This record gives sequence, structure tokens and C-alpha cells, in this order.
Amino acid sequence: MNFIPRQLADTLTEIACKQYKVGFEFKQGRLEEIRKNEEFYYGRKIKMPKGRFGVPLPTMSGFVDTLMSKIDDAPIVKFDHGDDIADLKIARKVSAVWQKDQHPNRANWSLKDRWEKKLACFSGRAISKIYSESDPAYKNYYEVVDHEDFITEPMGGGELEAHLFKGQDNIFRSKAILKRNAGIGLYEPQQVAKLILSYNDETYAKAEDIYKAKAKRMERLGLNLSANTYVGQSMFRLIEWVMEYEGEQYYLLFCPITRIWVRAHKLKDVFESGLSPWTSWATHEDAFNFWSKAPCDDIRPIADSIDTLFNQALDNRYKRNFGMRAFDPDVFKNPEELIWKPDGLVQATGKLKAINQGIYEFKTEEITGTVDLIQFLDFYGGKKTGINPQDQGALDKNEQKVGIYFGNLQQMADRLGLYNKSYKESYAHKGLRYAWGVAEHLTEPEAVKIIGEDGVEFTELTRGEAKKAPDLDIVITGGSAEVMANEAKAKKRENVLMLISKDQVLRSQINPQWYLQETLKQGSFDENEIKVAVSKDPLSLEMMSDASNAIQMILQGKKPKKRMSADTSFIEYIINFANDKELKMNEFVALMEYAKAHLPIVKKNMVRRALSIRNELVINRAKSGIEDPNKLNIDETTRVSEPVPGISQPIQGNAATNLLKGTAQ
Repeated sequence: MNFIPRQLADTLTEIACKQYKVGFEFKQGRLEEIRKNEEFYYGRKIKMPKGRFGVPLPTMSGFVDTLMSKIDDAPIVKFDHGDDIADLKIARKVSAVWQKDQHPNRANWSLKDRWEKKLACFSGRAISKIYSESDPAYKNYYEVVDHEDFITEPMGGGELEAHLFKGQDNIFRSKAILKRNAGIGLYEPQQVAKLILSYNDETYAKAEDIYKAKAKRMERLGLNLSANTYVGQSMFRLIEWVMEYEGEQYYLLFCPITRIWVRAHKLKDVFESGLSPWTSWATHEDAFNFWSKAPCDDIRPIADSIDTLFNQALDNRYKRNFGMRAFDPDVFKNPEELIWKPDGLVQATGKLKAINQGIYEFKTEEITGTVDLIQFLDFYGGKKTGINPQDQGALDKNEQKVGIYFGNLQQMADRLGLYNKSYKESYAHKGLRYAWGVAEHLTEPEAVKIIGEDGVEFTELTRGEAKKAPDLDIVITGGSAEVMANEAKAKKRENVLMLISKDQVLRSQINPQWYLQETLKQGSFDENEIKVAVSKDPLSLEMMSDASNAIQMILQGKKPKKRMSADTSFIEYIINFANDKELKMNEFVALMEYAKAHLPIVKKNMVRRALSIRNELVINRAKSGIEDPNKLNIDETTRVSEPVPGISQPIQGNAATNLLKGTAQ
């Protein structure tokens, strides 16, 4: 990998250090608010005077855990051929490779997705890093980036790609890793040596000071990371940085303390796509502010108020149970005897006044309405955020009716819709980076399992096919909020379709083609499957894909292999293309010759298909006692000259040959 000139790298590192300082200081105020949200979740310590209660209630944790339960399902990334049917199989193969890579045994996308969402609840921002490598073998990575570590341009706005600089702090590398990466050419050897020599005790202390900011999160759980950072070897703190300089995007890896870089490249030399590895989405989008508000920001004042009300109620009860009293020394000579004890005796003179006149108890009035006020705050917070108290447990008995239940799902989906939209868009960015990673680093064929027309098919995604991955369309499906919305919508559509099916008048007013399509959608058939089902053309998607792919290869001067499962529709697709397009004579002839070469294959396949159907009919008739199968002589050489169910015309005369003859005429 080519390093940029040393002088330019030094200049960029100096600029990056200043950019880092600006971005770091800019977000400190926001980080303090985020840390307060985390404190409420993990169980804050409420400082109160002696004798006063400071019990934290799990209001924030209940809200976050309920919100997480509503958005915990990870979407599915699918790659589609788009307008180019020739890429159908490639799209299926790339989708199958993604299914392997997202598995828990590999990059574990679902787990990282949940971690990312958890941080977004506190900070309002979910940040991840998607990249792949090919040394020593292809491997995909999905890493969650802590908001404490991420730095952006202060005025960059809500879209991360528009920021002039961005980077990730607290990337630690051991001395051994630095030397190894320098040895394989990933890091610049002279710069690595310079960095190792420049580190001293003071440098380590500065690195630890920055790192200790993250340790506060663990301290809230009683974990002391600050005093327990020993790992047995020296660790060097680095920053991964992407910046624009004079119209060019650059990638840096440097130490912010010593200002020494170990990697400096043009971004396209590191990532062929020219895209940074980071993606991000916001729970509350803000066009002009990357560090926008979080769901916990809305709940924290409510949680604080509930804690205050609850602790005031405890203080009140404590005062009522253990209130203060005054005594008359003329009646009670020894006040210590007034402290309660079992079978205790108190000496009282009672010469001048009655004993009950010698002591006075200060009354504390009971606080009323605390429970009602706490319930109101809980309900109010749920109403404004969409995370209602009943969502944390079972539904009310009156809400078990299907109509009300689906209404609640729709309301919840609407509330979480904003999260879901930004979130799904970020998954498209993840999918694009994944596709580029496959194109750039999948150097060896990857075995995959796809669902084809003949069922499960084991095949390979080749290097050449992987190169096309970034050109495929990316389709994001799933996610809890979307699922809830779709369930409610599907229920309504199902009811309407049922109403139409039962009413002949309504049925007569509806387009039959539309009705068939909507019915198939209720059966979870996708758009391509529905297109094939309602089409009068028997040509399958895979047959179209193979025919289109063969056409492209012929136009490129290549010789595609014959498709041994071809039928008349395969030949027809190629002939129609040749007739519809303005081609050179040699291209037209090559297409026709390729189609003609399939005539024996098509004839054999059609005969086999007809005989298969005929055999099935004979067997069914024999089972019904209509005919004795032993008296029938059926083999592959039998001439089929009468219509067979499933084939529009007899094979006699050969439809494919006639098709070519008609074209030649």
C-alpha cells in the first residue's frame, strides 16, 4: 500500500491534531449530559444529608430496557439485481455471503446491532465501523464505536458523510503489533520506530487520563478500572482519522500525544470505495447538529422527579414513625429513660402536673397524593415517548381484543418510526460498505447456499462476481418497528380482501390482476415471485437471468456455456433481444447461433417434461384403478403428439425450431 509523501503526512497530522482538539472540546458539554443519562440507568448515588433518604428508582432502566425490547430485531440486508436481470444469481450469492458473515460465528451483526442501539438510547447517536480484510483470508468486521471515542467536525451537521473530518480515539496497539504491522508494510517502519522511542512515563500518564473518562461508566457499577489497567505490556494510544485536504480525502493513523503518524494514505488506497468505514444514525435527527438529543434526555427529568417524590415520601414516613419530642425535666428527671425499650420503666415525679403534660410530640403531617403523582409522571412520560407503562408488562384485559392490540402495535410503530427510518438508512450505508468489502477482499471463491428454482443449491461466489457487489441494489427489510407496523397494516388489508371475496358486487368492480397480486402479497411472496406468478410468459427469473448473462458475454466477445435446462422461453428471450436491439451483424449472428445450439437441448428437455407429466398421470390413473400400468409402454423415446397438461402445445413439430425458422424468415 502506497504511503503519501512524508512531508505531506506530517502536515496532515498537525492539522488532524488541531481538528481533534476542536472536535473533542466541542462535544464535552454534550458528553456530560450523556453521562447523566448513564448514571440514571446504572443506578446513581443520590447525595443527601444524614438522616434523609436517597433511594434511586429504576425508572430510566425500565424505559431503556422496554425501548430496547421494541427495537431489538436487526434488519436483513438483501442485494437485488435491480434493472439488470443478468445479475440475479450474483445478487442471491452476495446476499447468501452476507447471511454467513452476519452469523454469530463470524461478525455477529445482530449482537453488535443491539449494542449500538443501547448506546443510542443514552447519546442519541449510534456509531459503527464496517470493513473487511483479505490478509490472511477474507473476513468482515462490524465494530461498535463508543460516543466517548468518536470525534466529528463541530459544524458538520447531521449527515456524517458531509463532515470534513472525523475519527475514532482510544485505539490501543501493543509494541509487538506495531512492529508486526510495520514488518508487513501496513505501518510505516521508520514512523513506528520513532513512536516507540518517543513514549515515556509522562506519555503513558496522558494516555491513561483520556482513557479514564470511559472508566467512569464502569465505576457506576462498582468496577474500578482506573486503578486496574495492567495488561502486562506497553500499549500505545492511536487515533484513526479521515479528513479532506485540498479536495482529496486522506486516511491517517497517528498518536495525538506525540503527533507521530504510522499510517498516511489517500482514502481510496485504504478503502477502494473512497468511503470512510464509519456509519451513524440518530434517534432524533437534526440537520445542523450531529450530537443531537437522545431518548433518555426526555425521561431523565421525569425519573429525577419520581426519585424526589419517592424519597420525600420515605422521609415523611420516617419522621412520622420516629418523630421528635419535648419533655419537662420537672416530670422526667432522666431523659434517656424515654428511649423505647422492651418492658422499659420511666421514672416520673408528677408532683405538680400530670405525666401526660410532661412530654410533647412534634407532629409531621402525612404527605398525600404521592402515588398518584408518580403514576401521572410515569403515564405522561410514556405518552410522550411511546413507551407506555403497559408495554413493560401484560396488556390490560380489555386490550386483549385483536383490534385494540393491533391498534397499539400501530401506535408504537408510529412512535418509533423516526428511529426506524434513520436506522434503516444507516443499514443501507452498512450494506454498501459491506458490498465494497466483498468486492475488494473476497479473492477466493466463497461457498454459499442459495434457494433456486430447484430448491436448495450449493454454489460459489467467484472473484469476478464479487466485483459486481457494489453495483447491486441494497434492500433493507425487517426491524421491530417495521414488523409491528406491517402486522397492523397486513391485518387491515387481510380484512378488506376477505370482505371483497365474500361480496360479488365488490368483486366485480375490482381488477382481477390487482386482486391476485394483493392476495399473493398476503402469502409473503416477494415482488419478483409475484411478477412471475401473474405473468403469462412462462419464462422464469433464473432462466431470464441466465439468458441475459449469456447475451452480455456474447456481446463482449466471449463464449458462454450452454444451459442444459433451457426451454423454449430461453431461446425466445435471446431471439427477442436480437430482434429488438440495434446490433452489429456479427453480434446478431452470434446470438442466433447460440440460440440454435440449444435446439437439441430444448427438444430433449421438453420431451422429458412431457413424459414426466404423462407418467405421473398414468400412475395416478393406475392408483384410481382406471388402467393397469404394466400394459403401458412409456419411455423417453415415445413420441408425444397430443397435448399434455402443463405444455401449451404438442411437441410434435418442435416449437423452438419453428421459432427460429420464423425469425429467419
